[in-house]
Amino acid sequence: MCRKIKRKIGYLNILRIRRRQHRKRQVFNLKTGRTIGIVFDATDPKDFDLILEFHMNLLKKGRKVTILGFVNAKEVPAHYLFRKNFIFFTKKMLNWYGRPQPEEVIKFIKYPFDILIDLSLKDDFVFDYIRGVSPARFKVSRYREGDKYADMMFSLEENDTLEYFIKVVTSYLETINRPELADMNY
Repeated sequence: MCRKIKRKIGYLNILRIRRRQHRKRQVFNLKTGRTIGIVFDATDPKDFDLILEFHMNLLKKGRKVTILGFVNAKEVPAHYLFRKNFIFFTKKMLNWYGRPQPEEVIKFIKYPFDILIDLSLKDDFVFDYIRGVSPARFKVSRYREGDKYADMMFSLEENDTLEYFIKVVTSYLETINRPELADMNY
């Protein structure tokens, strides 16, 4: 019962913030989006390796990428620390209803990225909060029933992996809204 009340208050807080927010929506692809924020569940070290590879691929394309990882534990694993453009936080760093508290996490959330990619595969309020209050111009996520925060969502099966999700997101974000195709005469 208490958990449901906390979540309800959390979602009401998201709604309150969104009502005051003037977000400029725009569709970006990996060619036109210069700043990219990535949110992921960093609890599993194998997922961290996949995100690190995705990060390197985006850097090679000349994108400014910042990554926010949530570790569903009391401590951030030592090998995650001191990585450039990576921010990590734990469940110890959440307030009573699940909102992230660290200043660097709040700065990430408030930054107006061209593209915000939520690569979390689990349902957790912390990811809803980040997606919900972010002023990012184009938000990408997996499909969640009743989600009002993402601009583009991908339906995944329960057994789909983070590696598969990254491939799907990359494929679509390389294909959509391509300005060079708009100039073609038919």
